[in-house]
Amino acid sequence: MIIENKKGLINCIYASGTQFSAQLEALLEATKKDVHAIDICKTMPSDTIWHDIAEKLDTSLKSFIDLQQIEDFDETSDYSEESLVKILAQYPKAMIGAVVMEDKTVIHIERYTELLNFFNVDSAGLEKTMHTESPTTKRQTKNEQFI
Repeated sequence: MIIENKKGLINCIYASGTQFSAQLEALLEATKKDVHAIDICKTMPSDTIWHDIAEKLDTSLKSFIDLQQIEDFDETSDYSEESLVKILAQYPKAMIGAVVMEDKTVIHIERYTELLNFFNVDSAGLEKTMHTESPTTKRQTKNEQFI
């Protein structure tokens, strides 16, 4: 598997089958951006891709894994990064959150609302203005809906 990392294309690596993933998938579908969703329950990125992601985030792959979901996991053991990739491959639903990448930006999100920040979404159709101006509260496009 090759992950194309270019400006304007958002890659999202996650595990399906959770409440988080359902919310994430809905947000990704709703965006008007070009999104490449990678469900690790169906297609697992290579070891090299995982190591590259961990390096860019300056973290261990252990931070992507909910260890409580893995049977017989010895938390006192010092697993190598290679072992952690194999554990993630064997237990993809133990992945915490998602990894989102665009161009040179790589983030690990644990709540779907963090994805809103990645997309620079402020509030439901309200644009920020100076404190002396009233906010825009009328439709700016055909598809906007206010609740």
